[in-house]
Amino acid sequence: MLGEDLFLDLNNLYYTIEKIQKENQFISRYLDKNKTQPDSDFLFADFFCGAGGLSTGITQAGFAPVFANDHNISALETYYFNHSLPVDHFFAGDIEKLSLGINDYRHLFKNIRLVTGGPPCQGFSTANRQPLKDDPRNSLYRFFLDMISEIQPDWFLMENVKGMRNKEQEIEHDIRKITHAEYEFVPFVLNAKDFAVPQNRERYFLIGNKIGISSLEIEMRLNSFRNDTEKYVLKDALFGLPEIATNPHINSSHLNSENHGYTMIKRPTEENKFLSMINSGRHMNYLLNHKSRYNNDNDLEIFRRLQPGEDSTAASIQDILKYKNRETIFKDKYKKLNADEACKTITSHMRRDCHMYIHPTQARGLSPREAARIQTFPDDYFFRGTLNDWYYQIGNAVPVRLAYIIAKTIKSFYQ
Repeated sequence: MLGEDLFLDLNNLYYTIEKIQKENQFISRYLDKNKTQPDSDFLFADFFCGAGGLSTGITQAGFAPVFANDHNISALETYYFNHSLPVDHFFAGDIEKLSLGINDYRHLFKNIRLVTGGPPCQGFSTANRQPLKDDPRNSLYRFFLDMISEIQPDWFLMENVKGMRNKEQEIEHDIRKITHAEYEFVPFVLNAKDFAVPQNRERYFLIGNKIGISSLEIEMRLNSFRNDTEKYVLKDALFGLPEIATNPHINSSHLNSENHGYTMIKRPTEENKFLSMINSGRHMNYLLNHKSRYNNDNDLEIFRRLQPGEDSTAASIQDILKYKNRETIFKDKYKKLNADEACKTITSHMRRDCHMYIHPTQARGLSPREAARIQTFPDDYFFRGTLNDWYYQIGNAVPVRLAYIIAKTIKSFYQ
């Protein structure tokens, strides 16, 4: 039986979803539901799923999600709205609670080929010199390994900060000890810009299997797919998006429409190769989540004066730059992006401000939709929650196209 806490977590998600369905009937008419159905023989479970960037790419490669877990309710709302997964296939809560109530979900874990996840990463940072076993923040990482041990999938995929590379010996020991299986695994530090993502984003990936595929075979196959991908830059992702003004209201929480609560913008008909790729050749008629945040007059003047590629050290803004003597804190406070380069790493810091993500031609920070495009989410991917929630979900996601190529690599070994 479900414990009371687990029941309340799941119930909270259920009634939130029910409310979404009632509130967003208007929006639903404009979301393209005719998506390619993945091959049901290739099931996967996603832990620490967030808004579903990793799951979206894996689904595009032909897998089908059967279970998703995260503790962030707004992220799970986003996941639910964009994926064909029943509400009772979610676990809304910490993975530690899930491990305690695992019997209620064990029936979902049959015949799963792939387990994925990105456990919280503070303990894996380059600056942290503690052994993994001595850092309490790494308990969630071990619970993720417990899920691999419980499910015993053919494959697992773990994503984290690149500092995790420094802990590889400990990670190998933990995998052997906890999973009780002979997994062959290979670590990669991959830069998203090499996988058709217009973003300079390095992350650590650990790909493991127990079906006899060697590390060398995985590496060669992944490199083959990587070499076949095109390179994109920021202007490819911003193509065709209508101009928007900054939000004039500080701490504004009002809804843009009593009917559906989201600004809907009719999408221009222009396409480019990048848009065709992220949207799988489908044309979206409307845009969601394309909204700018509030900035004060001083920030807006800085945004206007900076040239693409310039930052807080630019001579043009020194007379209006606040706290300019606090160099260690404010050296990188502002950055105007260069449209002809890959974007800097999209991070969850954007929920606080977008000063490091100034639009190359407009005096504002990037909108959530622009950030989502840079993360290669499809244009019909609908982010739930507040504006800050949108930025947080997008910044924490694995780029969809990178996830797609990794999943395509894994699936190719069955063909």
